[in-house]
Amino acid sequence: MKRRSLPTPATQESVASASKSRRKIKGFANVFVLLAAAGIVGTIAIPAYAFNPTSQSHADSSSAVIDTMTKANAQSADVATDAVAPVAAHESFGATSIADIQGQKQAAANAAAAKKAAAKAASYTAAYSGPTAAQYLTQVPAGTSYSLADVLAKAKTYAGTPYVYGGATPAGFDCSGFVMFVYAQFGVSLPHSSSQQGHIGQTVSLADAQPGDVIALNDGSHVGFYAGTDSAGKVLIYDAPKPGGVVGERELWTTAYHIQHFGG
Repeated sequence: MKRRSLPTPATQESVASASKSRRKIKGFANVFVLLAAAGIVGTIAIPAYAFNPTSQSHADSSSAVIDTMTKANAQSADVATDAVAPVAAHESFGATSIADIQGQKQAAANAAAAKKAAAKAASYTAAYSGPTAAQYLTQVPAGTSYSLADVLAKAKTYAGTPYVYGGATPAGFDCSGFVMFVYAQFGVSLPHSSSQQGHIGQTVSLADAQPGDVIALNDGSHVGFYAGTDSAGKVLIYDAPKPGGVVGERELWTTAYHIQHFGG
């Protein structure tokens, strides 16, 4: 049987020394691996904003302010005193009311009616070849004496003349045009206006009135000749009444009137 030889002390020392060297080398390798791994992890984990300290500072500050306001349930924030406030623009609009529309329609209708009446009056006037009120005033001197009975008698000679808005000749009369035309033949100049005729001359009571004086409604809407009273005491007016009517005598339909005296 073969005997196994035991290592000598020198041999054991060499083996121990080699083993110790291998441990040192392995330790250095482990340290190197750890350092390399830490470098890789650090490179990957560093966020982009780490290279911009200013941005990082603002972001942290803004987040802190927002968090503070949110927790405090803030309803306002401080604004720099030199900040320019925005200007709000406002669109303007308008609307036409129903009353305005109706008023415009009525005004248009009135204008059309007046134009039609004026054209009709012009056609009547064209058919009349005698003197106008203005021409009579040049023929009869102002201040010529006359009787009111003659004035009413002259007015009655135009019975049946058609009412024409704006008319002032026997071709067609309106109320004030009729009074103006008749009085012009006695040298009395009157305006072609019912409201104006009712405010010139002398106002007299019914007891002092004479047939031939002028009856004027208080609202200025109508005039005519006072023609006395009937058997029942009703006041009579001789006038150019209204569109569709003719010159003639009738009972006065209102008590809101006064009587004007122009002399004679």
